Amino acid sequence: MLRHIKERAATALRSTERYTKTDMVYLVTNGGWLTFAQIAIGLIAFLLSIAFANFVPKDVYGDYRFLISIFWTLSAFSMTGLAPALSRAVAKGEDGSYGSAVRLSILWSIPMALVGMGIAGYYATQGNFELAGGALIIALIGPFWQGSYFFGSFLEGKQAFRENAIAGILLNLIPAALLLAAMFLARDALVFLSIYLGASILTAFGISWYVSRKYGAAKTPLSAEAKNLSGHFSIMSILSTLAQQIDNILVYHYLGAVELALYSFATAIPDQMKVLFNTVATIALPRFVKRPLAEIQQTFWYRFAGFSALAIVATLLYVVLAPLFFQIFFPTYADAVPYSQLFALSLIPIGAIIPVTILEAHAKKRELYIYNVLGPVFQIVSMFIGIVFYGLVGLIVARIVSRVFGLILGGILIRTAKGGNEVINPV
Repeated sequence: MLRHIKERAATALRSTERYTKTDMVYLVTNGGWLTFAQIAIGLIAFLLSIAFANFVPKDVYGDYRFLISIFWTLSAFSMTGLAPALSRAVAKGEDGSYGSAVRLSILWSIPMALVGMGIAGYYATQGNFELAGGALIIALIGPFWQGSYFFGSFLEGKQAFRENAIAGILLNLIPAALLLAAMFLARDALVFLSIYLGASILTAFGISWYVSRKYGAAKTPLSAEAKNLSGHFSIMSILSTLAQQIDNILVYHYLGAVELALYSFATAIPDQMKVLFNTVATIALPRFVKRPLAEIQQTFWYRFAGFSALAIVATLLYVVLAPLFFQIFFPTYADAVPYSQLFALSLIPIGAIIPVTILEAHAKKRELYIYNVLGPVFQIVSMFIGIVFYGLVGLIVARIVSRVFGLILGGILIRTAKGGNEVINPV
């Protein structure tokens, strides 16, 4: 009976492929796990946000968010391009490169530690020992972050979406539980930072050990192609990493910790919704690697149109429900509602993730350099102008305009990209 239902469902999904131009059985089967994981992770983040809103003073939470932004900014000084390069290598059958990638990541995170210590020294000379302590914690613990998370790239390349989903839930649940417990014992940004980084890294290394045991393959050095790509991807990601964090740093610098707390709550839910949409890119990358670029280009706009339609519906629903949502769960941050409704509009051009995923899958270095330089530069400049002249509203409008710019740029690059990549096992 169950088998018959599955067959009927598969037949129904296949019948829609002439319109979606997508393997719908693959998308629904694997997307179900990742969607479930993102919903669970979003729920964990949501419950943790409620706790922060009710148990932690706004200035302390603002300091904590600023330190987290410093951590992510410093991560730009590590080899961040190893993750997509590893996922692509594993999708091509190079499983043994997993261990090499972890070791290489830790080695290339030394610059991150050195820069962090320099920042700690600067804040110490300025008499700001809280930020100095935070930068020192980041310098000592942060270099192990990226390598510990490579299990996700490995499982993504293996198309092991079920295991990746479960691991992602654990990776968010354990640090969140410890942070929640810490709120009843201390209200200190440094304590929260230490718990978040330490618990996340230890949990990730535990999952990595399990993955390496289950998918044990003969250890091989990372291929020359993967190293080359990781280097290029790392250089490309420097500006994008800065662009993703500069908004928090600007708010903290120009408006203060309390305003940063308000801004963080205004953007939190739309950003979680964005992560849910990004699940499609995670599912699609292994398939994009195996398909000729010319074939993908022919169906790109069909995929994009459907993706954008879902984003518009989600945006409208959130704009309508946001006031009630904040009234029930975040009453102390009611002032964030109009900012959050405005920022939700940034979900509409979220389809920009599709061309980027295609370009990464086919190692289009020229196009990726263009995208990862022009997009972040436009975003950084527009956000700086926005907050200086118009405060939080200007900053949020700048983020929306930047995503529209990224969408247009990505569409142009996909349209003009040339084929010629090796195709592995076309499906």
